[in-house]
Amino acid sequence: MVIIQLPLMCVDTLLDLQDSLGGEKSLCHDFVSRYLQMWPGRFARIHAAVATGNNEAALDAALSLRSSSVMVGAARLGELTTDLILLLESHSHALAMTKLATLQSCGNQTAGQLADFCKESH
Repeated sequence: MVIIQLPLMCVDTLLDLQDSLGGEKSLCHDFVSRYLQMWPGRFARIHAAVATGNNEAALDAALSLRSSSVMVGAARLGELTTDLILLLESHSHALAMTKLATLQSCGNQTAGQLADFCKESH
């Protein structure tokens, strides 16, 4: 079985986002910048909620991260967050805890790529 890993960042999705914002590159960059600023807090909320067993708060934070990640083209992070959501929905607390390190690493790598993309296309 071959596992195909999604890219950290999907440029086509970012271009679609820019198109949806009237083609305004600066608006797209502002949106991505806000996403990048919010990443540490979003992960911290997910981590704290999972660590304390607050499944409802963990789901809320994970759903927020997934939707915003999909919007900015953070494909792999969106997929990993979906995996986390499924674990939370099935009340697989121990497995959800083990998923957090991978989620954080992917999120940090994705943030780096998104930041580089914005610098290069400015």
